[in-house]
Amino acid sequence: MAEAELARFIDRWTMEYVRVYPHPIARVWRAIVEPAEFGVWFIPGRLEPRVGGRYWFGDDGYQGTVQAIEPPRLLRLSDDQAGQVFHYELTEVAEGTQLQFIHRCPPAGPYTQIPDSAVDASAGKSFDLGGDLPGGPDTPWKPGFVAGYHAMFDELFAFLGGVPSETQLPPTELGTIAHWWAVFPPPSARDFTSEQRNRIARSLRLRERWHELIERYRAHIAATIPPAEDS
Repeated sequence: MAEAELARFIDRWTMEYVRVYPHPIARVWRAIVEPAEFGVWFIPGRLEPRVGGRYWFGDDGYQGTVQAIEPPRLLRLSDDQAGQVFHYELTEVAEGTQLQFIHRCPPAGPYTQIPDSAVDASAGKSFDLGGDLPGGPDTPWKPGFVAGYHAMFDELFAFLGGVPSETQLPPTELGTIAHWWAVFPPPSARDFTSEQRNRIARSLRLRERWHELIERYRAHIAATIPPAEDS
């Protein structure tokens, strides 16, 4: 898989991803709207595919309404909590199917950032990387969140192709080390099964990839997000 372009910021509260998948439009549409499919590459949930229908993601904790649906080309969702809109639009192109995904947040800042150094003492753990707001406190785009979307659409590419997602990533030194650790485990890892070792190796490479994307998006957001009107 060729390296995908980074997200584009239409304005300070609207983010767009454009991807092309080498599959028929009906296949990509099914991956977006059918719970048995989006539960693999995105997050488990439910979706009522009709205008006014409901959706539930992640143990029903995140939910909203289907604003528009025109199979196999358009799906628009709104959430119940923050007034966000999620827009999927599919177009047939020579290479297969183009997906345009737009995420719109309300201009209701300031948004809350969680610096990388923040620690939840009660839980005894630090927060994930990428909780800052390089675009400014009036924007919602945390690098970890935006990088997660990028990785998610990479995952869709792998899912549609029927291959493990980590096999679509560029090679790295850590990936090579993790692979050989799984194949020829040291004594301390020999109590793990082969499947467990391979799962750990895959998880390490995907985690490394997410951290790579966080650093790229931290710079990308700061450099490309449109300026505030009063700046």
